[in-house]
Amino acid sequence: MFEKATLRLLEGHFICEASVPSLFRWLKTPENHEDVDGYLHRIGRQLAETPNGHAYYATWARVGEEERAEAKRVMTTIKQTIRPVIQFLTLCMDATGTDMGPSPGDRVDYSALLKAVTENPHLLEKLREFAAFGKEYTVGDASPKGMLDKVIQQMEKAGYLVLLNREQEAYRFTGKLDYYYQLLDFLIENEADIKIDDPGEQEESLPETGRLL
Repeated sequence: MFEKATLRLLEGHFICEASVPSLFRWLKTPENHEDVDGYLHRIGRQLAETPNGHAYYATWARVGEEERAEAKRVMTTIKQTIRPVIQFLTLCMDATGTDMGPSPGDRVDYSALLKAVTENPHLLEKLREFAAFGKEYTVGDASPKGMLDKVIQQMEKAGYLVLLNREQEAYRFTGKLDYYYQLLDFLIENEADIKIDDPGEQEESLPETGRLL
């Protein structure tokens, strides 16, 4: 378990109840938690937990000159996923008629979601808007199913969804969603201090993302 947990963490994955329940429960044991954290500290990392305890992940114990390049790469990747994830969360909320944002562990019924976007022009338009987020979301098959399949695939790839039941086409939000909400709070609270490195880019307006929370 120790090797599986540390390797998964060092590969940048989150360990949660939805994705790898056995490792998540193993890390909940104080002795195991301390063993993994102690090892990570020896290589400049540490074991972190999302605000509500839904997932574990590895982060830097300190950020010096050598770590800054990697930190910048990670933040660039996060920045690229912020708006697509918000769009998917709002799509799920609108499809189910709720004003509460999804929580880690919540189920996503693919068939019900596909039926909703197929029958509702507003939801179908929201699905089409994903194409504006980049080539990762563009599809040759512009049918509702083709577009939704691509979005689900990208949410899985980013680590926010995990397949729960293949026959029922059911998915579950992972504990990484807890980290995502934490990130949104941080960006909103520190918007005035956040600058975009590329002078050709316009600074993003972040407060609107808070409406989801």
